[in-house]
Amino acid sequence: MRLSSLTMLLCGVLAPMPALAQGDPKAADEDAPVQMQNTSAGGSAAAAPAKPAPAQTAQKPAAPDVQTPQGPPPSFGNSSPVVTGSGGNAGNKAEGFDFHGYFRAPMRIGIGARDNPLPDQSRTTLHAPVVPDDQYLNWQYTGHQARDWAELYFSYSKGWAKATAGILAFNFTDAAWKENLAQFGIAQGWITLTPELPWQNVRLEAKVGSFWGRYGMAGRYDAGYYDTFLFGRTHTLGETLRMEIDVADWTLWGEQGFGVRRPNPSIYNDARFTLVNHLHAGVSWKKTVDLSLHHFYTWAQEEDRPGSALTNVPNGNMSVIGADVRVDANMYGYLYAGFSHVSAENARVVGPAVEVIHANGGGEFALGITSNYLDGPTRQSNGNGAVNTLLAQYELSIANILTNMKTPGQRYWGEGPDLKIAAFTMVNFISSDDADMDGVRKLKYGFDLNGRIKSWLGLGMRFDRLQPNSRIPEQSFAILSPRIVFRSDWLAHEEIALQYSRYFFNQRECGNTAEPLLCTQAPAAPTLPDGFGATTTNQDPGTRGAPATRPDLNVIRLQASIWW
Repeated sequence: MRLSSLTMLLCGVLAPMPALAQGDPKAADEDAPVQMQNTSAGGSAAAAPAKPAPAQTAQKPAAPDVQTPQGPPPSFGNSSPVVTGSGGNAGNKAEGFDFHGYFRAPMRIGIGARDNPLPDQSRTTLHAPVVPDDQYLNWQYTGHQARDWAELYFSYSKGWAKATAGILAFNFTDAAWKENLAQFGIAQGWITLTPELPWQNVRLEAKVGSFWGRYGMAGRYDAGYYDTFLFGRTHTLGETLRMEIDVADWTLWGEQGFGVRRPNPSIYNDARFTLVNHLHAGVSWKKTVDLSLHHFYTWAQEEDRPGSALTNVPNGNMSVIGADVRVDANMYGYLYAGFSHVSAENARVVGPAVEVIHANGGGEFALGITSNYLDGPTRQSNGNGAVNTLLAQYELSIANILTNMKTPGQRYWGEGPDLKIAAFTMVNFISSDDADMDGVRKLKYGFDLNGRIKSWLGLGMRFDRLQPNSRIPEQSFAILSPRIVFRSDWLAHEEIALQYSRYFFNQRECGNTAEPLLCTQAPAAPTLPDGFGATTTNQDPGTRGAPATRPDLNVIRLQASIWW
């Protein structure tokens, strides 16, 4: 493994922290936020396969009946970079059990049409939505049609130690069918240590076990409107160590982590046993401006397994490097902006130890960086290339502006009518060994309006425009989704939303053209068995595919969600 210059720099940031602690005995800030572990922290940790690309060194048999993840929740909570406890980690003597969780339960109906209905058939059809943006591990994901998801976290604390176990699942079986790959069971388990330190302005946290480390989230408290991670979310067994120091109005922090990921051993999966080392450092000023640096290095050097379809390939690696800034300007809104550089070398064998910019590792079936960014139709990149990404999000509250105009410096905390405005964008610049993708740019942008009229009633609307391939404008599409929202109170955690989505496609149908790419594309790994792009050729032939080969124009959605 090679250590980059950024890795050396981050190590240098971590090293002098105890010395700084001794030099500044600043009292703890009683208002410092407390991290919530992984409570309602986001989506699927394990990715199941879709049919892979043809092997480079051996012919693969037909893919089995397999599924792909249905997607995570909007990742409520757990956004604060501050470790559990106040200055010096004092006050962590409580003992007892705790329970947190989240679920999202959407009823989704796609509205289609028969071209030539028989006398006893209606022209209008109703089915599970066939849309290009509901595969979470794909660049086209937007969140307009996020699927069902649930997570439960149980914890026990004693002194400055806390144990947590998480149960995760999608595809609610009583309303669908029992899909074993959707029921992750006890997916996570870890211990958090926040020891007392002799310095009041220093905090230390250590985690060991299976848990998410999340970096590059665009939202205030979540992964943003595109629900992705600019630098990465770890899916490993391992450890992280984090230290923070308050120096006057500044907070300095550093974090180190290491972990491993065992991939699905299916012969259809090119990914192998993968290791990851990651380093992070940052500085915060008056809880208003936060600047951070990030570096991930993942690699695989496992030998060939008996029966592998891909053999005699080089070791692979994938690295992520970048920086981001957050500005909480109170009445002037909240801004997130970041840049990441993903570099891949023979990344087909790199497993999903790190989920980054909608991709699960380097080559996990068709869910990784290779299939999402580096491979064109003929899949010639071999996992070699790079992706430069810019991600930004801006949020503004009209009620907060009015509150500040009346009493400067105050904040609106949600108890009353409001109109929230958000704008967001992500652009990716690709370089690849595959000529079909080298130089391609991907761009998506959108806005969201969320009006709170009464304590129980809200109205909203979201719009997104996606351009998956700068060379093929026919693949671009847009979505407009007005909604009505019901809650029990201004600050309620639960929400029931009724939404209608209208899709606008540059070119909806491929027709009989010899250029099948000149139309809206299904995800590289469609949500099987009946998502857009799912057919008998990419799953068990005995399983029915999608009800249509063209995407829907209209979708109705009724969703209940809550976090606690």
